[in-house]
Amino acid sequence: MAHWRLWFLVLFLACCGMIGFAMYHQIYNWVMPCLMCVYQRLAVIAFGLLSLLAVFWKPGSRRGVMVLGTLLSLATLGGAASAIWNLRLQYGPADPNLACASSLPFPIDLNDPDWPHWLVALIRPVGSCSSVDFTLFGITMPALVLVTMLVLLGLTYALCARRNRELKRKFWV
Repeated sequence: MAHWRLWFLVLFLACCGMIGFAMYHQIYNWVMPCLMCVYQRLAVIAFGLLSLLAVFWKPGSRRGVMVLGTLLSLATLGGAASAIWNLRLQYGPADPNLACASSLPFPIDLNDPDWPHWLVALIRPVGSCSSVDFTLFGITMPALVLVTMLVLLGLTYALCARRNRELKRKFWV
C-alpha cells in the first residue's frame, strides 16, 4: 500500500465501474433507480472524484491527509446510510409513514434544459425504493452498495493511516 496515487487511481476506476454497471442495468435492463439509489450513486460519484483528486494531490501534511480522509469517509458513510435506508424500505415491515418514491421532491430541478442529457439519466429518480428490481447472486443492489461502501471506507482509512505514518517518519528523521 505504499503507492498512494496508484491505489487511489484503482479506487477511482472502481467507482467508474460501479456507475457504468448501474447505467448498463438502467439502460439495457430497464432497472430504474429510486431516490435512495440516486443518493447512493451521488455518493459513489463523490468518492470517485475525491479519489481522482487524491491521484493528483498527495497531501504533504497530516492535516491534508485528515481533510482528504474525512471527505472520502463522509462520501462512503453517506452512501452506506442511504443503502441502509433503502434496505430498510425493501425488507423492513411496511410502514405508511416511510416513503421513498419517485414522487418525493428531489433537490435539483432535472427538467432544466441546461442539464446534459446523460447526467439527467444518471440521477433522475424513477423507481420505487421498496421494490427489489435487481439481484446479483441473490444480493440486492443496496446491499452490494453497502458492502462496497464499507470496503471503500476501510481502504480509505488504511491508505490515510499509511500516509500519516510516512509523514510522521519523515518529520522525525
